[in-house]
Amino acid sequence: MKKLVIVLICLAVVCGAGLPIANGIIMERTIKSAVEDNNNRAAKAGTGLRVKILEYDRGLFSSRIKWCIENPGGIPGSDTSQLVLVDQGTHGFFSVNSQTSLEENPWYMQWVNTHLNGKDPLSIQTRFSIEGTMGSTIHLNAFSIEDKGKKVDIHALNLDLSTGKEFRTLDAKGRWKGLSQGSEFVMGPVCFSSDLYQLTDMIWAGKNTVSLEQLKINDGKSDPIDLSGLTVNFETSASEDKKTMTMVMAFHVDRIELGDKPLSDWAATLKLKQMDTASFEQSMVMYSAMMTQAGQRLEKAGGNPGDFQKSLRDEMARNTPQLMSAFNGLLKKGLGMEITGLDIDLPEGKVTGHLDLSLKKDLDPSTLFVFAMQPDMMFSFFNLDAQFSLPYALAGGIPNLTEPLFPGMTTGFFVIQDDLLSLDMHIKEDKLFLNGNQVVLNR
Repeated sequence: MKKLVIVLICLAVVCGAGLPIANGIIMERTIKSAVEDNNNRAAKAGTGLRVKILEYDRGLFSSRIKWCIENPGGIPGSDTSQLVLVDQGTHGFFSVNSQTSLEENPWYMQWVNTHLNGKDPLSIQTRFSIEGTMGSTIHLNAFSIEDKGKKVDIHALNLDLSTGKEFRTLDAKGRWKGLSQGSEFVMGPVCFSSDLYQLTDMIWAGKNTVSLEQLKINDGKSDPIDLSGLTVNFETSASEDKKTMTMVMAFHVDRIELGDKPLSDWAATLKLKQMDTASFEQSMVMYSAMMTQAGQRLEKAGGNPGDFQKSLRDEMARNTPQLMSAFNGLLKKGLGMEITGLDIDLPEGKVTGHLDLSLKKDLDPSTLFVFAMQPDMMFSFFNLDAQFSLPYALAGGIPNLTEPLFPGMTTGFFVIQDDLLSLDMHIKEDKLFLNGNQVVLNR
């Protein structure tokens, strides 16, 4: 019996010592595999974002990992085109817990030493699980800096991030207390959350929510702005076969005060529906590639970062045929846009309305030239239903709103109803009707 107990104790000691060592080995393989998978997907998608392991020193009970996030196609001249992370990890029984530092980024440490007297406000703890998941807790201490002789207070930030296996899911939740510059500018607190999954190499689907408690601007030069209770929800979803996707953005503002005019309860929802997933991803890949190419061309030419926008426009002009091809792929049956729940309260009255516009059938961009010759033909391609109203006192003095703009119109876009300007537009049986009258364009 005593021998059995001794054997069990020895086994427990060996396992207790061996598990952290084994976890260190497993974690090295997991991290390197995840980095390789990420870079393969980035290369396939055409994005310049890369993760590179610079050093991996694995000991028996601890590891030191030095890696960087780099974008070789970033804006030339930018010192932040590479972010170096150093993790000091301790091997546990079921995970590796590490402290992450930005100390090997000269641009960051110079900023800390110059503006914060060498006191780094950032703290990052990361937990790598043997299951291949990762979780990070990020905390930013409050600090102050001088900007043009004025003190700017940056308030504390707390952020929790977690990723699934192979970084294919992302959950985030955080709260930033905001920033302020005396009473002239006050923003925050800001709360945000994300629950995302990787739909394709380039597209992430799921939900994002951002809320801003308060924004005050009063510089003494223009009318003050006081906003409170702003909430924005953004959601991307895909059909069951993942061939189409829908994006929805909804916002609500509890209160807005512009000058001495208090307003309340602004809201609207915008939906882009039935977008072709493959074509949308193609557009994203092309844009990413053009960003990379524009940066590389500018760097070779010795340009400065301020010229980047011009370089990007030139790159887009060179890729016009490819952009048109991607655009053509998006113009498929079902593609549409909706505006619902529009409700804006103004001192003059309410602005309300909705819009539902979609394609009845595939539309080739070349058909747009036919529309120029036969405008009424476009009504056979679209579904349309729109109603809007706004206070007459707000825009009643603009004649273009209430008067016909061309012979095919019986009324203007808006008609006067009591104290409102009202619009009612829809397509029925391939004909356009505006405020109860057919609009004929082929004249």
